[in-house]
Amino acid sequence: MEDAMIQHPKNDRAFTLIELLVVLGIIVLLVAILIPTLGRARETSRKVGCLANLHGFGIGMNLYAESNGGQLPNGNPPGVWTSGAGASAVLVAFAHDYAPKANLFHCPTDPDPIPNTISTADYEVPDSARTSYEFYSVWFAPEYGPWIKLFEGKAPLVWDLDGGAPDSPIKNHLNGGNVVYADAHADWEPRKEWIDENWPSPADKYYPPVP
Repeated sequence: MEDAMIQHPKNDRAFTLIELLVVLGIIVLLVAILIPTLGRARETSRKVGCLANLHGFGIGMNLYAESNGGQLPNGNPPGVWTSGAGASAVLVAFAHDYAPKANLFHCPTDPDPIPNTISTADYEVPDSARTSYEFYSVWFAPEYGPWIKLFEGKAPLVWDLDGGAPDSPIKNHLNGGNVVYADAHADWEPRKEWIDENWPSPADKYYPPVP
């Protein structure tokens, strides 16, 4: 009975204001450290997804060439180096036969809407083959092919649209862009290595002189 009457001290000491401020400061510091790390991890994941898209295009382009006498997709009329209607016709057909999932034409970093289908190659419109990517072969006059055998496996085939542009939150990645080459391997090309904002290296080496 005497044991039941013993009063034990309570152990519910409250935090002081200083202790609360210290804990809060530690939390703020941890958040400041983690947010940039998470941002970099997220961008790395998006780059990997983009590289996968481009690798798929590289394989598709090679399969297209095998079925079309070695020529890559090009719908330009004779003597014409670029045609909006020609690019739309050939890239819509390419998408249908060799890249039927429309979301492949969207880079995970691109804020533009993901296409539901590929119905055009016009820029800055919904459901475009050029939502996120540019295609080398549509910039040739058809007299010059382009034939994949002349590219030695090294010419760029498809790349992040405006991947060489100054850093911008509007389009794709910062500090450069992904490129897939004629041997179907895809890689990151830093912005300083791009020939122009929408022209990766070594595109000039395999591009014929325009009359």
